[in-house]
Amino acid sequence: MAEQQHPRGNSRAPEAVASGHGRVFQADRDQHITEHHHHYNSPSVRQDVFPPPGGNGEVGPDSIRVPLAAPKPVVVRDRDEAKAQLVSAVTTLEGSRIHVLHGMGGCGKTTLARFVFDEAVGSRMVEGFWVNASSRTSLRAGMLAIAAERGAGTTELEAVHRGHRPAADLVWGYLDRPGTPWVLVMDNADEPSYLDGGWIRASRHGTVLVTTRQAQSPAWAESELHHIGLLPPQDAALVLSDLAPSTGTEEDALELAQAVGCLPLALTLVGSQLSDQLIEAVTMADFRQRLANEPSVRIDHGSVPWDSDMRRTLQSTWQLSLDALAKRGMPDAGTLMRLLSCFAPDPLPISLIRPEEIEAAGIERIEPLLSSDRVLLCLRGLLSHALILVEDFMGQGDERPTRIVQIHALVLDTVFRGIPAQTRSPLLSAAAYLLAQALPESVPTPAGDRMRNMMVPHAVQLLQNAEAEGSARAIADALSSARRLRDDLVVRGEQSSAYPLAQLVAEIARRNSLPDDPQLLEDEHQLAGILIWTGEHNSAVSLHREVLDRRERILGVDAPDTLSSAHELYFGHYLMGDWPAAERTIRRAVVGRERVLGAEHSDTLHSRQLLAEVLCRMGDEEENVRISEEICEISERVLGPDHPRTISVTLTRAFVLDEIGRPAEAEGPARRALDGCRRLHGEQHWLTLASANRLAMVLRELGRWEEAQQLAEEVLAVRRSTLGDEHHHTLLIRIELVRIAQAGGRVEEAIRLGRATLDACRRVLGEDHQETIDCRAALQAAVERSAQ
Repeated sequence: MAEQQHPRGNSRAPEAVASGHGRVFQADRDQHITEHHHHYNSPSVRQDVFPPPGGNGEVGPDSIRVPLAAPKPVVVRDRDEAKAQLVSAVTTLEGSRIHVLHGMGGCGKTTLARFVFDEAVGSRMVEGFWVNASSRTSLRAGMLAIAAERGAGTTELEAVHRGHRPAADLVWGYLDRPGTPWVLVMDNADEPSYLDGGWIRASRHGTVLVTTRQAQSPAWAESELHHIGLLPPQDAALVLSDLAPSTGTEEDALELAQAVGCLPLALTLVGSQLSDQLIEAVTMADFRQRLANEPSVRIDHGSVPWDSDMRRTLQSTWQLSLDALAKRGMPDAGTLMRLLSCFAPDPLPISLIRPEEIEAAGIERIEPLLSSDRVLLCLRGLLSHALILVEDFMGQGDERPTRIVQIHALVLDTVFRGIPAQTRSPLLSAAAYLLAQALPESVPTPAGDRMRNMMVPHAVQLLQNAEAEGSARAIADALSSARRLRDDLVVRGEQSSAYPLAQLVAEIARRNSLPDDPQLLEDEHQLAGILIWTGEHNSAVSLHREVLDRRERILGVDAPDTLSSAHELYFGHYLMGDWPAAERTIRRAVVGRERVLGAEHSDTLHSRQLLAEVLCRMGDEEENVRISEEICEISERVLGPDHPRTISVTLTRAFVLDEIGRPAEAEGPARRALDGCRRLHGEQHWLTLASANRLAMVLRELGRWEEAQQLAEEVLAVRRSTLGDEHHHTLLIRIELVRIAQAGGRVEEAIRLGRATLDACRRVLGEDHQETIDCRAALQAAVERSAQ
């Protein structure tokens, strides 16, 4: 209570400010005001529950016998082991006397506790008590009500109220008396410090069940912990079928359950909407399609309008955890959570939030302020409330694991939608900066490549979020980081991983740039190049031609970017088997690059290398041999034997010698190219696989079939796993395996492989494609040999 007096005649508003339950009084004349209040809900005053006899204060909870905060579940799916263990512990009084159910908000901890409570109390062998432990007030009120239920008199309760007797000792004195076994549920104990002072104890006469978001606390020292996580997909689907059995098939239920991340709270909210067909008939398939936009908002439509429990909606259940962290002195944990919500729900390398990069990203200017020295503390805070999961993403063999942060998709969506409008754009820009800075060093390593692939969905999500926000700065920053990651992947031969990112970058650039913007043309150029390697040759050729025409008009016919378009257009024609078109476009690149860059430039050598290959395909032995010899000599002299271009032109030399029937001379260059590619690019790079493919062909022609077979099978395994069974490059090695089997005398195997591969070639490439013709010839050779 606050009082303020002013001089007579002064009618201005009082300057004092009341807080809590206080009030401001103003008097024109001298007055004596006396007020007497009992407050039981303010955190700033003593939390006594029962007033002295005759008082007018608040009373305890409406019930400690009925779980008022926990709706009775229709059925509790999964959790079978936990259900059986907990029911047995409560009814037999065997094992631990305190059990803590912990996990992320919305995972069904209270639902499981309600199931155990009903099972045990329903048997009439156990007495049940249910206390809301979400605040000191409700916890104390509920526990003192238990004491009253078990026989505590008015005098004892008044002594507690006046501070003459410890409240927790009184309650546990009555709980520890012999009699009917009991179960005490302390629900929503998300702040374990509220239990300090002896409120939680083990007793030989009953069992305590605690539900909490906090996995670690000194309060759980004598407890058995049970992690309650997401439901398995099949059980999650059954929850939807239980709640809305006539709205979809088992497959529909499974797909919808996976779309909401198998989160029990989300499943319950979705099921309640599906079961309410008052206005329109909505199926599970319909609802899944509607989740594409604002999933958390749409799911929350299933909450009961008059239900004021914040824990029963997605929009607020996780905010409770952030509010709790703020009360514990970590308001900046909310800033970190908002930063993380800018990314995708996929595994996020923890290196993206390195403390040393936080301030450079501009996070320290966003309220609540997050400084670099607070990142680790806030991360631990989010982990303690199960808002995030931190674990090691294991590598292969001896690779070091990658530490990742995992966050549920609905948590991310809910938190991101709650970001204040003025904060969202700076956060997205900061997230884009952090993603770019976290890219591994340029030296290729398996762990580095794995991390780049893990970053792709996060770069995609950033782009989508930035464009939805509509901030030009955020869009530009997200595009910049996405382009850097895209180019990094392409250089390392990860075109398949780069494809979704390159496609989205081009789409967003088109919508947010002028048609002739050079950066937009580069985005489309990169996308066309990736389309070639993903097998979409017609689309790639069409896009390359369009970019080439626009670059000619804007930049000129001899501009380096224009010549690069002509160079890349070659691949589409070549892989489609159109040798004349491939030769025309690559000759244009050769002539232009020789004139602009010089004959010894790496790009010029690359174009001449491709010209030699297509001339070889066209049967021009003299020119292709001359070119392959010249570029090898120039590259070794100018760039050195270990330069990537030298290794690449060495492979071309092996290709030319092999194709004109000189396999013995081709073996040396083929082995040097393979060794160099392995050393420079790693085992799974497309150029390494191309080198291995060519060496297998050379070895087969030299009659070393076992070595050729082993090498070809290694190539096939990688291409199948990365490109699929019917990708153009996969078909090439499948054709070679037909030839190897036939040459090695395994005729029946060759026929079987040949027929399967020919069907795939016809389906994917067409009857007249060169690879289809080659496969048909290999199969025919096997059939003829079988007939001999």
